[in-house]
Amino acid sequence: MKPNTFKHSLIAVGVTAALGLSTHAVATNTTSGTSTDTTSGTTTNTVDIENVAIASYDVAGVEQPQVVSNKVIVRVSEQLSFSLLAQNNDGDQSDNVNNGGDVAPNGIIPFKHRLENTGNRKDTYTLNLSNVETGDDAQYDVDNSTVSYQGYNADGTPITDPVYSGTDVPVSTWNNQSIPLEAGQYIDITINAKTIGNKGGNTQDLTLTATSSLLPDANKTLTNVDKSVTTLPTFSIVKTVTNALDLNDSNDTAAYQIVIKNPSTDYSADATDVTITDDLPAGLLIATALTTNSITTSGSATKGTLNQTDKGFELTGVNIPVNDSITINFTVKKDPNAALANNALNHVKVTDDLDNNAATDNTLIDSTDSSVENVGDFYTVNDTDFTDGTNATGNDGNDSTQPLATIKRELELSNPTIKEIAPTSGTAGQVTHQTIITNKGQNIEGNSTNPLVLTITDGSNDAVNPVLSEFFLIYTPVDGTSSQPISVTPTEAGGVYTITSDQFPGSAGLNPGDKVEVRYNMASTSAVVGSEENTVVELSAGGEGAPTNIDSVTDTTLVRGVTLVKSQAIDDTCDGTADTAFNSSADPLAATPGQCVIYQILATNTSSTERGFNIQNLVISDATSNFSATANYRGDDLASTTSTGTGTIITDQAARTADENLIKSTINPLVPQGTATMTFSVQIKTDR
Repeated sequence: MKPNTFKHSLIAVGVTAALGLSTHAVATNTTSGTSTDTTSGTTTNTVDIENVAIASYDVAGVEQPQVVSNKVIVRVSEQLSFSLLAQNNDGDQSDNVNNGGDVAPNGIIPFKHRLENTGNRKDTYTLNLSNVETGDDAQYDVDNSTVSYQGYNADGTPITDPVYSGTDVPVSTWNNQSIPLEAGQYIDITINAKTIGNKGGNTQDLTLTATSSLLPDANKTLTNVDKSVTTLPTFSIVKTVTNALDLNDSNDTAAYQIVIKNPSTDYSADATDVTITDDLPAGLLIATALTTNSITTSGSATKGTLNQTDKGFELTGVNIPVNDSITINFTVKKDPNAALANNALNHVKVTDDLDNNAATDNTLIDSTDSSVENVGDFYTVNDTDFTDGTNATGNDGNDSTQPLATIKRELELSNPTIKEIAPTSGTAGQVTHQTIITNKGQNIEGNSTNPLVLTITDGSNDAVNPVLSEFFLIYTPVDGTSSQPISVTPTEAGGVYTITSDQFPGSAGLNPGDKVEVRYNMASTSAVVGSEENTVVELSAGGEGAPTNIDSVTDTTLVRGVTLVKSQAIDDTCDGTADTAFNSSADPLAATPGQCVIYQILATNTSSTERGFNIQNLVISDATSNFSATANYRGDDLASTTSTGTGTIITDQAARTADENLIKSTINPLVPQGTATMTFSVQIKTDR
C-alpha cells in the first residue's frame, strides 16, 4: 500500500504501432493435441498467419510504454472437434466445472451446459449423466432429476426439429441419447438435479459426458462435473423472561423477549419466508396485543405478517439474512380460567421450507422444544436446547449503554473526484484530487485539544501513486476568503498528515462552518491503459467527544491513452469487400490459398471528452516482413485510414513505405474518444 498526492495538467501524446506475424503448418489428416477439460483434440491440415500490432507514443513530451494489440490468426484448415462447457455463473463459463452451487437438503439445483460442434464436419454425440460415487459427501437422486435442452444453429436461431429440444425429460429417458450436430451448431442443456439425504455443508458431484462418434478414442469423450454445496440457514433462538409473575395479583405481567438470529456458518444461507410460532402454555394469556413496534429487526431482516390471539401469535413471511436477526417483545398475564404450572416453559418454533418448493420434502423445524424439531435431519451436528435457565449465546449479543455527552463535534469529508492520467505522467502530466473537510459541529477542530489527522491510502495499482511532496491545504473560513495553497509534509510514512492551527491563517483552528480543501497529486509510471487506482482519504479526530463516524472519500484515477485492436475478415473474391464479419478474436480465421484477408487496426484515445487529452504523433504501422512469406500485399489503392472525433487529423494515409518494410499511417492529433483505423489487404499465396 502507498500514500500520496496529485495535480492536474494538460497532456500531449505520440504513438507508433507495429505488427508481428508467424506461420506454421500441421500435417494433413493427423490428430493435433490431446483433449482438454472442455474441448476435444482436432484433426487438421493448417497454415497459420499470426499478427500482433505494437504502438508507442508520447504525452506532453514524455515517452509512454508500448501498447500491444491482440493477436489475430488466419488458419487455412479443416477441423473435427467439439466442446462441452459448464455454463453456470460461477466466475468461469469456459471450463468443465459448474462449481460451488448452493442447494437445500433434498432440493433441486439447475446445472447448465453447452455442447458445440466446433469443427467443420457433422458429428453425432452421445450424452450421459451419472453420480460421482467417491470423493463427495452425498448423492443426487438421478432417477427423479430432469433435463431440459434446446439446440441452436450457428447463427443462434433455434433448431426446430423436435430431436433437438425437450423440457423436464426424465434422466432415465435422456441418458444415452445420440444428438447429431452440424458444424457450428450447439445445444444448451439444463440439468435440474435433485439431491437426496444431503445435510448442511455436504458436497455433491455429478458428471455429464459427451462422446463423439467420429473422433479417435483418445479425444472422443469430454466430461463436465457439476458440484454443489448444501446450504441452509441456522436459527439461534434465545427467549428470556425479565420478571416472575405474581399469581396473587391478577394485573401483574411478565415480559418476554425472543431473539432469533441467523448466524454465519460454513454453510450459511439466507432464511426466506420463515414462520415463527409462539403458543403460550396453559395458564398464560397475551397481556397487550402485539404491534409492529413490538417487533424489531437488524440488517435486512423483515418483520413478516403478524397473526395473533390471546393465546399466542404467528409471524409468517419473515426473512432473516445471514448475520441478521428479529426481536419480538411481548407481555403475558395470568389466565383466570386455567392453572399455570410452576416453572412453566414457553417454547418458540421456527419453520422454514428451505427451498420454498412444495415439490421437495425439506421443511426445517427448529424449536426451543427438542421434542418437536427435526434439526438432526438437516445438519451434521444436532443442536442443544437449554431449558434450565442457561441462555444460548446467540453469537454473544451483549448490550451496553453510554452517558449523554454535552459536546457536539461533527466533521464531514466530501467531494470525491475522478481524474484521468496518461500511462506515464512525468511531472507535467500529474493530476490533482480535491477533498473538502467541513466542520459541521459546534467546537473548534484542528487545535491541540481536538487534533485532526488525514490519511491518504494508496490502492493496489503499483503504477499509479500519490506524490507525497505535492500535498496542499486551502483554508476557507465561513465568513472570509480562501487562503493561498499551504504546503504540508507528511508527519508519518504512508501518507499521514497532521492538520494543526498553524495551517489556518488568522485562526486558532477550524471553526464551526469553516472548510479546508485538501489537494494532492497522483503520478503514473508505465501504467496499463484502462486500469485505475482508487485512493482512500480518511479523516480521524482526537480529543473528548471526537466523532468516529466520519465517512471516507474514495478518489479515482483512471489511466487513459491508446488502445490498439486488430481485426480481420475474409475477402473471398478479392474484390476489396469483406465477405465475413471483422473479428478480433484470437481464434483462427479459416481461409484457403488464393483468398484475400482484409486487416483493420483500430487505435482509440480512451481519455474522455470531459477530462481527457489529445494523443499526438500517432503512427500506426504494420511490418510486411511478417506476412510476406505467406501472403502478398495488395497495394496502396486497397489501403486506407479513417478517423472519428472532431479535430482528429490524418496527416499520412495508409501506404507502404519506400523501403517496402512497413504499411504506415500518421495521425496528429487523435482527440479524446477519437479513433483512427488503418485498413489494408493481403492475398494468401498459392505457390508458397
